[in-house]
Amino acid sequence: MVKRIISSLVIILSVFLVKGAGTDELWTRANDAYASGEYGTAVNLYDSIVREEYVSHKLYYNIGNAYFKNGQTGKAVLYYNKALLQSPGDKDTAHNLELANSYVKDRIEVLPEFFLRKWIRSIQFGLSSNMWAVVSVVMFAVMLISVILFLLSCRIALRKSGFYIGIISAVMFIFSTVFSTRIRNGIENPGYAVIISSSASVKSSPDNNSKDLFILHEGTKVRVADRLGEWREITIADGNKGWINRNSIELID
Repeated sequence: MVKRIISSLVIILSVFLVKGAGTDELWTRANDAYASGEYGTAVNLYDSIVREEYVSHKLYYNIGNAYFKNGQTGKAVLYYNKALLQSPGDKDTAHNLELANSYVKDRIEVLPEFFLRKWIRSIQFGLSSNMWAVVSVVMFAVMLISVILFLLSCRIALRKSGFYIGIISAVMFIFSTVFSTRIRNGIENPGYAVIISSSASVKSSPDNNSKDLFILHEGTKVRVADRLGEWREITIADGNKGWINRNSIELID
């Protein structure tokens, strides 16, 4: 009991101390608190940086680790998902998300996904939106050079090379542009959220007096389909849907 009281006082004190502190100082203190096992303090310090609207994979990854160590599975799942939006191919984040998900109570059977769609999605999230944008620019430049080579070269072999390279680079330009746009839209217009309440009732309609359809627990990922006032219509991995109070979820944005 005494330890809990002391820990709570340390966390409260840290909230006052972060006011006026620079971002670099907050970052250093948060990392030091995490290394010392003061996970509640680390969460508060990292969260102060988040509230300043800083966005980075490393920040989201670190705060996810702090939340997980602090026993807040829902928030950990939330920030690992945020981190993966910034750096989709990061194996450490993916591993930690899988570990955090193993602590989530809800075991929802995922609807089968067509293998081709799954394969394309795995390629898409192999790079970040910015990296796909770079690939798109490079492919566009290669395509232009190939067109010039095809039009101006006197040698048949070079014209053939220019033609085939131009076709391939054009296809890659289209795909990389689409991938970059889709990932960017996913960041700017989030369609997914995570349950952050210990448990939450999913209703048949956006009304406290409506029928309870099922219960979801902390850390479960859901898709947000619609919104009405304080309510959000959600769909879970097995296709079931219903309405939940917005205070029970937090968007992956």
